[in-house]
Amino acid sequence: MCRNNINTIGQVIKKLIKNKKLSKRLDALNVLDVWNNIIGKDLEKYIKSTKFVDDKLYVKLRSSIVRNEMSYKKTQLIQRINKKLNKEVIKDIILK
Repeated sequence: MCRNNINTIGQVIKKLIKNKKLSKRLDALNVLDVWNNIIGKDLEKYIKSTKFVDDKLYVKLRSSIVRNEMSYKKTQLIQRINKKLNKEVIKDIILK
C-alpha cells in the first residue's frame, strides 16, 4: 500500500512541475540560486537586491565599479546560468 502512495506522490509532483505558473516560479528560484553560486561571497557584499521577472535578472549594486565590470561579462554570466539550468531561462541581466 505504501509503495502505491509513493508512486502516486511522484506522479503528482511531476504534474505540478509541468504546471506553467509553478514551473516559472521554480525557474526563478533556480536562477537566483545559480546566480548566488556564480558570483560567490566576494561579490555578494556589493549587491543590494536581485529579482527575476519576465526572463530578466534585475541586480541592484552598491558599486558603480562592480556594475561596470559585470556589464562587460553580462553575456558570459547569462550563458553560465542557462548552462547550469540546462535550458534557456534567462535572456538578459539588468544592472542598476
